[in-house]
Amino acid sequence: MSLSFEGGAMRSVSESAVEPPADGDRETDILPRRSSVHDRFLHFVDVALRKARPAAGEIDPMVIKLSLLLRKVAQLMSDDANWMVHRPAGWTQASYRICFTLWVSGPMPPHKVAESTNMSRASISAGMKRIFEAGLITKEPHKDDLRSTVLKLTDKGRDAVESTYLAHLGLETNWFGPLTDTERLVLFMLLEKMLAGEEADKADSRR
Repeated sequence: MSLSFEGGAMRSVSESAVEPPADGDRETDILPRRSSVHDRFLHFVDVALRKARPAAGEIDPMVIKLSLLLRKVAQLMSDDANWMVHRPAGWTQASYRICFTLWVSGPMPPHKVAESTNMSRASISAGMKRIFEAGLITKEPHKDDLRSTVLKLTDKGRDAVESTYLAHLGLETNWFGPLTDTERLVLFMLLEKMLAGEEADKADSRR
């Protein structure tokens, strides 16, 4: 389903997967563009590890590798979904996250949407304006606080989220295609364990 507003821009996956070399880096540190993103980025990780080791001290080298790879995969998945699914349907990143949260959790005040999406209130306010004008959400008085409002998906908004999410799931199914069922379960358990860690709670409290 195509919506009536323009999509937002994010960095394209066609941009180089390897950052420009710092001063003094040799040209041989960067692989030719004809190599795969896997080969280019693993080479980048190896170079980054070599450069970081003198300053990293006792830090486990695997921490450096994992952090770079996790961020890269997350960035590519986000970019891919934006260019292949969200932009063609007319979503911005903010507008989709707001509507998806309302679809999952039901009507809620803007500040609760901000908490659920890890977005600032300013971003919520800007995103709300566009989707309200597009007829995807309504704003209703809060039953317990007349100074506040509650955001609610319209039928049009619900249909738009559901059709986009179905396309999104198809894309993400392809992303997880290289993993076996057991590997997917293990990955889920590992990510869940990280999310249950102390650092996740600290980061969440700083929002």
